[in-house]
Amino acid sequence: MARVIKHPGAGVTLSDLTTLKAYVDQGKEPWKSGYNQLAGSPESRLSYAGRGGPFAKVSRAPDENLNAWRSDMVAISNLSRLWYFTRNEQYAVNARKLLLGWATTQTEFSGRESMLDLGDYALQFVGGAEILRSTYPGWTEADTATVKKYFKDVLMPAANPYGESSFGAANKGALSLTALGLMAIYNDDIETLDRVVYQARTLAHIGLRNSNDIGMLGDSLRDQGHAYGQLKSLTMLAEALWSQGIDIYSDFDNRLLAAGEYFARVNERVPTAALPFGTTDRYYLTDVTGHGWDGANGGSVALTQIYGAYVLRKGLQAPFIAQRLLRVGVDGDSFMYLKDSDTSKATPPPALPIPSTASITSGFSNADIGGASPAGVATYANGKWTVQGAGNDIFRGTQDTFHFVYKAITGNSAIIAKVESVQNTNPAAVAGVMMRTSLEPYAPHASMAIASNGQAKQNMQGLAVYGGSNYGNKAMGIASSTPSYWVKLERIGNIITGYVSPDGTNWAATDVGRIVVPVPDTIYVGLVVSSAVNGKLNDSTFSNVQITGGDGGAPSVIPAAPAMLLASPGDGAVPLRWQASFGATSYTVKRSTFSGGPSTTIASGVTGSSYTDKSVVNGTTYYYTVTATNSAGTSDNSPEDSATPVLPVVAVATGGTANDSAGNATNAKRAFDQNAWSQWLYAGTTNWLQYDIGHAERVLCYSVTSTFDANLMGRDPKDWQFQGSNDGAT
Repeated sequence: MARVIKHPGAGVTLSDLTTLKAYVDQGKEPWKSGYNQLAGSPESRLSYAGRGGPFAKVSRAPDENLNAWRSDMVAISNLSRLWYFTRNEQYAVNARKLLLGWATTQTEFSGRESMLDLGDYALQFVGGAEILRSTYPGWTEADTATVKKYFKDVLMPAANPYGESSFGAANKGALSLTALGLMAIYNDDIETLDRVVYQARTLAHIGLRNSNDIGMLGDSLRDQGHAYGQLKSLTMLAEALWSQGIDIYSDFDNRLLAAGEYFARVNERVPTAALPFGTTDRYYLTDVTGHGWDGANGGSVALTQIYGAYVLRKGLQAPFIAQRLLRVGVDGDSFMYLKDSDTSKATPPPALPIPSTASITSGFSNADIGGASPAGVATYANGKWTVQGAGNDIFRGTQDTFHFVYKAITGNSAIIAKVESVQNTNPAAVAGVMMRTSLEPYAPHASMAIASNGQAKQNMQGLAVYGGSNYGNKAMGIASSTPSYWVKLERIGNIITGYVSPDGTNWAATDVGRIVVPVPDTIYVGLVVSSAVNGKLNDSTFSNVQITGGDGGAPSVIPAAPAMLLASPGDGAVPLRWQASFGATSYTVKRSTFSGGPSTTIASGVTGSSYTDKSVVNGTTYYYTVTATNSAGTSDNSPEDSATPVLPVVAVATGGTANDSAGNATNAKRAFDQNAWSQWLYAGTTNWLQYDIGHAERVLCYSVTSTFDANLMGRDPKDWQFQGSNDGAT
């Protein structure tokens, strides 16, 4: 049976729209306040006449006619929504005129950064087009065909101008995927939609895999604005796919929940350590970002979508997201995704073709590429490979001479190794991993290596790389005081991805290339050593070498402790996430009511990198550690983290002078200044907090004089001074 794309399908369904309209018509808060903000926007007015467009050409970097296009895309969204909410046909007439005007006029969207605007505004122009198509009687099949042609011929090429899978890093590529995915839905283009789903799930420099177990994204250490941009793009795509019955929210142990919680935690200024991470733009060793970012209304659109996806649909907890949404309130966009229930269903897509690896103790072949001399050799003993190799270099396109220890592998493949040491025959001497299409010098290849000077060096020659040689060939710092680090290469189809890691699980994809046609079935995969002094051997050592099709014969070693653990203050529960340990087969979760212990085991044999402790009492602070185990033994404890589970506050209104937990009155005010209902409740110097107790909304009043005490969020209502009725009537 042929698949049929459902409309509207760009973030909200027809059922969602029906519920939203009913709530707005009823004056139900906070939906009504969000609607009022939408209606108050300059781009929502019936008098909106655009900014001079439409134009045949729009460009970003260099900018040409860009602001006119942006404003009109916002107006298309706003006017379409107001048509639906008000049923005033003039809104639809004006939105249709704007959209068809651009669709019949614009022939070019160019510039180095065209994909950024298309991703930033995809929800506006596709969302507006979907509402008109699905709900406005004056919309015709000819109108749909016109917009489809506009998307296919003008906007979709500009969303991916650099060729198949050649996307910019992190938020850039995520924006491209979002734009392509939403337009594919409008265009009933199942082939493109399936390709976007595949790319979002496999491309480790932009998609869901551009993250680690604790929820850091590739741009998390760049700055919080770009981190949110990446999060929002992936979430917008996931929500649109859900409307088509495709659940990528479940991927990688609910990775978007982890990413949303990490973002919310950091920007609620909860002390949070960071792990080295990054993407093809940059590998970040430390967190230098400004926490407490409040752009985009605190990230309310994506966080509202994530909350709905995981808390309402899946019954999970998102404590930091809930806390942040409570503070920032709704706005004219986020109210569209705010729900009080959601019983919709979707199905996870098929398992990904990510290649597995196993240790290797024998079976490598040796080759001296490019006339490297003297001949190299490789030996294995006690879990380590020692490789001796000569050669001038592997880092530059004009130098491709080294010793290669390899296996020929057909199909998808990967190799992992920890470079333990690199002999200092030259500061440029390297040891690492390599994939090649042949054993001939200068054949298309990729390598990830550690140099004796302590840098990581990545190199892709003869492959199509976004950003060209500046991205494909790069030296970068590592989080190690010695030339010792983990490196990895992975081939999936015609894409080769290079990674670095401090621990063998926290992999940052820092180099990505495409094998251009013809794509060989078999490539050569192995370890590489170059002395950078032809005529002299370099003696380098590797541990934890794993390869697709390995023999699994290496002895187990006790895993390292999980590098990081995060605990969240849920309601009657503490959700935990930690960074996995290489080689671990299970984990043990330990808890104490005192920092530093003594601790008690509360769960053992946990096979993933998350666990929810439900044997807790609200208001009590708990301290957690995790250990990793395999057949060789058990690791030391992870770093400790603590959480105090609390009964959740679901809405806040206050009078007097509000303060948040960091003493920032400006931040606290944002919890109240966008919601008319909370402003109405504000009376004199009384502080109100609304609780959801047993699914029945109740309003409790804590008597104070002028400031809102954020600590009340963590206290049980029985400890409060109760005033007034329990139904919010006073």
